[in-house]
Parts: sequence; C-alpha cells; structure tokens
Amino acid sequence: HKEQGPFFLFFRLSLLRKIASMARTIETLFFMAALVLSTTTAFGMGAAFGMAYTSRTGCAASGVKGLRSMAGGEGGGKTALCILAEGFEEMEAVSPIDLLRRAGVEVTTASLTKDLTVKGRNGISVLADTDLDSVLSEKYDAVVIPGGPPAVPSVGTLKNDARVMTLLREQMDSGGLVSAICAAPSVLAEAGVLKGKKHTAHFSVESVVPEMDKASAVVKDGNLITSQGAGTGTQFGLALVEELVDKKTADEVAASICWKG
Repeated sequence: HKEQGPFFLFFRLSLLRKIASMARTIETLFFMAALVLSTTTAFGMGAAFGMAYTSRTGCAASGVKGLRSMAGGEGGGKTALCILAEGFEEMEAVSPIDLLRRAGVEVTTASLTKDLTVKGRNGISVLADTDLDSVLSEKYDAVVIPGGPPAVPSVGTLKNDARVMTLLREQMDSGGLVSAICAAPSVLAEAGVLKGKKHTAHFSVESVVPEMDKASAVVKDGNLITSQGAGTGTQFGLALVEELVDKKTADEVAASICWKG
C-alpha cells in the first residue's frame, strides 16, 4: 500500500479540483439563469446580482432574503408617482425609486413635459416612464417629489405648475401619501399641504419653510413624509417602503443593500 500512496494522493487532489470546478460551473449556471429570467419575468437584474453578491458578502441576513429584497418584494399592490422636472437632484429621485421598486411597489416616473428624457442638476439624464399629463387621471398611493437647489429650474418649475399644485392638494386631502425631499418641501409649502404638520427640508429653503425640523433626517407626520437632502435619500426611500409596505420589508431591503444607517 505504501507504493500506492502517491497515486491515491494524486487521485484525491484531482477529484477535489474537479469538484471545485463543478461548483464554480454550477454557480455560473445559476447566475446565467437569473440573467435569462431578468429579461422575461419580474425578477429583474437584481436577481442576478443578488444571487452572486449575497452569497459572497453575507450583507443580508440570508442569501434568500437578500435575493428576494433585491429582486423585488410583493409590495402589496401599492403604487407611487415620482415627478421629474429638469434640474432635479438625481440621488433624491433614484434612491427612493430604486428602494420602492426593490420592495415591490409599482413606481411610475413622470416627466413634467412631453420630453421623457429629463436631465438632472448634475447632467445625468433619466428616461421617464411617461409624461405628467398622461397620468393625471390616475390614483396613486404615494406622490414623491425630489428636490434640486433653488438655483436649478426643478423647484421653481414645480412650484409654478398648476397641475402639480392641484395634484398635491388632492393627494393630501384624499389621505394619500405625500412626500418630498431637500428643497422640494418648499413646493409642498406652496401647495399649502405643510400647514399644521411636522416636516423637514434642506437648510437652503429655510426662509420658505421656516418651521422645519433641522435635527431630523426624515420626518413623518400622518400622510406626509419629508427629508433633508441627497445624503438622506436612502433613509427617505426606506421610510417610504415602511409606510407603503411594512417595516419588515423595509428592513429586508436595507439588509440587502448593506445599509448601515
């Protein structure tokens, strides 16, 4: 048996290499399958990245939970409308849209104009799903207004748009969720929906929103959620998920993106 020792050692090492190679192949096949699914189902690209990413990093409580959150949860049939005007703050729009969709909320992005390509304050263009006129007759569980510095057209354009003012008032009066971030609470102030409610906003619009809570990143009061700026976009988005879906889903989405806040 001593003469056979090296042979068996070589055989075992070869077998281990083959097993390792097969494992990598299987993982690759799963990844490719997820990519194929992303083109034909609601799984989305998040499924492919979730499968590969959570298995390596352990960011979520478990790979399955992280995958479900990244691929999109149930969402309870909830809907949200995010209005995009030229000069919008990109992080304040994309963060809540992304997080809501991960949670399974059906988010519609609407351009203020007929041009569906909307350029943000930093030159990043976003292709909206539709234009605002096309969805004015629809009812949404939430309306989301991203901000933009007062010097950029976004806030001034929104404040001067009668359609937006009417939409915000009707949404508030009907008990639907109204939300805004950064300078956008000044748009809510113009619409009169901040009256009697606690809120926050970016410090640059303090003259317009003088009663803002400067200490809180996100403030919720009834069917109103406001937030301070681009740096609080993730907290804002997760607060929307918690309100529209539930805290469990918000926690799962937060874990899937390795949120440490």
